[in-house]
Amino acid sequence: MLPMDTGGDGRQFTIHPSMRIGYVSLNVSDLDRSLAFYKSILGFKEAGRFDGKALLSAEGNASHLVELSQAGGSRQQPKRAGLYHFAVLLPERKHLAGVLVHLGENRGEVHFNGLADHLVSESIYIRDPDFNGIEIYCDRPSSEWEWDAGRVQMATERLDTEGLIKEATGSWKQMPAGTVIGHIHLHVRDLKRAMRFYSGGLGLGITAAMQGASFFAAGGYHHHVAANTWFGTDIQPASHVGLGLNHFGIELPAGALKDTIAHLLQQGVAVKESPGSASVQDGDGIAIRLYASPA
Repeated sequence: MLPMDTGGDGRQFTIHPSMRIGYVSLNVSDLDRSLAFYKSILGFKEAGRFDGKALLSAEGNASHLVELSQAGGSRQQPKRAGLYHFAVLLPERKHLAGVLVHLGENRGEVHFNGLADHLVSESIYIRDPDFNGIEIYCDRPSSEWEWDAGRVQMATERLDTEGLIKEATGSWKQMPAGTVIGHIHLHVRDLKRAMRFYSGGLGLGITAAMQGASFFAAGGYHHHVAANTWFGTDIQPASHVGLGLNHFGIELPAGALKDTIAHLLQQGVAVKESPGSASVQDGDGIAIRLYASPA
C-alpha cells in the first residue's frame, strides 16, 4: 500500500514543479467524425495519422495535445473508472470569449454541458461525439487565487457570459499558440486510494477537496489532476479498449522523470519502462504515460 505523502526515507517526495499534463489519448467510435469535430468545431490541427490513430495539436505547438484512436463499441458504456473530463487551457480570456461565440454559432453540432466561474478560472464544458467530457478554460491571474493553509479556494458559480463575450475579437478559427492541456479530471472508485497514488506515489500536492472529490497539483497550480467518486464506489475499473480514455501523458524534465520512476518503484508501483518514458496505472487501472520533455 502506498503511503500518503512520504518517500521510503521518511521525507516527502514532491514531483518536479514544471510537471504538466502533456496530452490525452481517447478511444473513439468513428475517427473521421471525431477528427471533423476536433478540427472544425474546436480548431485543433491534425499533426499526423498512423495505425488508426490521429494526433491533434494547437497552432504553433510542436507536440500533440490530443490523440484519437479508432476503437469499437457504442456510447452506452458501463459506469467505470476513467475520464470525467480533460481540460484545454487557453492563454488569454479573449480566446475563451472567441470559443464561446463560435460554439454558440455552431450549437447544433455541440453538446453543451455547462458554463462556470471557478474563482481561479472560467470554463466552458462540452462533450465530443462519443460524449467524452471537455472543459475549455482560461485561468485568472495566479495573484488573484486565494489560498488557506495550502488549499486553494475554488467554487462553481455563474459564468459572466455577457462580460466574457465582450472580449471576443474576430471569429474563432483555431486553438491559439500556447494552448495546453491544463488538467485532467477522473472518475475513481476510492478517493483515499487515489490520494495514495497521486500524492504519495506521484508526489503531487493536495490543493483542494470537496464532497466526493480531491484535487492535486505541482508547482503551486490549482490542479493538474482531480479525482471524484460521483459515479459511485461500485463502478468497474478502467478499460483501455472501450470508448473513452485510453491513457494520459505526464511530461517531466528527464532528470525528474528518473526520480519519479525511482520513487514509484520504491513504493511498489508496477512500472513498465521504455527509453525516455514509463507506463504506470493508478489503483483504478487508469493508464498514465510518464515521459521526458523534449530536449
